[in-house]
Amino acid sequence: MLCIEDILVRLLSYGPAAEIELHGERIKLEPDVLIALEGIGTLAGVSMAERYEELLRSGRDLGKIISAFHRESTRRGHASLTTSLVVQLEVGRCSRAASMLLVSPPFGSYLQESQRRRIVGRGSFFIPSRIARNNELRSAYIEAIEASYEVYSRLLDEGVELEDARYALPLASVTSLFMSGSLETFLGLIIDARRYGRNSPWYPEELSVIGERIGEVARSIAPLLTEARLRFRIGLPTYPYANPYREADGLVESLVERHGAEGPVMLSLVSLIDRHDLARKSLEDLAKAHALSPLIQAIFLEPMSLAAYHQAIRHRTIPTAIESIYSAAERCISKPEKNLIIPPRIAGSERLMSLFMEAAMSLLETYEKLVRGGAHPSDAIYLIPQAMKIYTVRSYNGFNLLWPQGFIATRTCSTSQWEVRRIAYEVWRQVGEKAPWLGELMGEKCRHLGYCPERRWCPTILKYRSYDDEEHKRALEKEGR
Repeated sequence: MLCIEDILVRLLSYGPAAEIELHGERIKLEPDVLIALEGIGTLAGVSMAERYEELLRSGRDLGKIISAFHRESTRRGHASLTTSLVVQLEVGRCSRAASMLLVSPPFGSYLQESQRRRIVGRGSFFIPSRIARNNELRSAYIEAIEASYEVYSRLLDEGVELEDARYALPLASVTSLFMSGSLETFLGLIIDARRYGRNSPWYPEELSVIGERIGEVARSIAPLLTEARLRFRIGLPTYPYANPYREADGLVESLVERHGAEGPVMLSLVSLIDRHDLARKSLEDLAKAHALSPLIQAIFLEPMSLAAYHQAIRHRTIPTAIESIYSAAERCISKPEKNLIIPPRIAGSERLMSLFMEAAMSLLETYEKLVRGGAHPSDAIYLIPQAMKIYTVRSYNGFNLLWPQGFIATRTCSTSQWEVRRIAYEVWRQVGEKAPWLGELMGEKCRHLGYCPERRWCPTILKYRSYDDEEHKRALEKEGR
């Protein structure tokens, strides 16, 4: 098993950085200096090199000028400086428990190792350090994970697809990901590492370690800007993003109690237009379409497995709230049959279902045993199966309802993961019931595009037009495939 010491956070690249020529000498400007020069510069026609030379000629301490600029700008709340510093990171050998939060900040971009396409190895699991140091807890933890892995392997041997077999695995499964974003994007992870430390009962130690290391990376490339931003201490320091690692607070849970949703439930639909023809014409004109998107908003309460949530949270244009994972765990332990989402291929076989439930119950019971034995919930949570149901509240604008790149179009495609596809179709159905004119404009991406952009086409497009192999080949050739 892997532990805290095995976590990898590696800087791949960063910017902005540039070289300027000054009196025949090449000078490299790192982000602290370059961003400050661009922020200080207000005179048209003055190049960066001239601006730099002007500061040097002033005789003042350049470091103090740059530091003061960053402190003053961030103190006044300007985020344009910390959004200008962009970093690309590799996070390797972390758990799915950690990655579920790492991919949550909405302004970042993430590429993650997929359990839909890669077999998880027997030793590819993470163990929290406090559990690793306690022989009794360690023994129970490893036993539960090994039992779930045996079931995972047997499911694969029985012909169950990778994307379905992974539902039996716990959040301790190891993964890796590529992260790209601004300092402002990752600021919440850095701040939370400082706020919670490594001994929080709710915030996993692993996430604190990763946040610390991202902070170290930021300081290594832009120490003045990073420290200036971290000195700006207010109660709400960053743009909000979904964080399930908090004590139960009732925010989402109250909606769950009120609606008792077994599937997606539309909480509200707001459209400032109500005409099909006006919306359709707007979608045919890019300038008008930009105005259309924010005029439509549908808010849904959605139950989904943790496996599906991993994919759903990466739709960065959908504002998302999520309940405390610890509330979800308590609900699942009390009524597992109603709070585990089981793939149809498994649920349709009594034998496979028995195997699956055996693994899930072993993980849930061990989670409860560890917590009762004094383990932090933030350590025990690694045992929660990815099949566990958790509730989210998600807000869909016009882009995600009507655009070919939006949620409905991309996730109703037959190549999409089955659970996320089921949610997308249900969102479409309920929006169409409330606003038929809007539902008529929604559809799979092949409907919007007029052809299938996938390597292999499926019968879905036949709902809208005639289509065959030859036409598919011509369409892909035309699009430059």
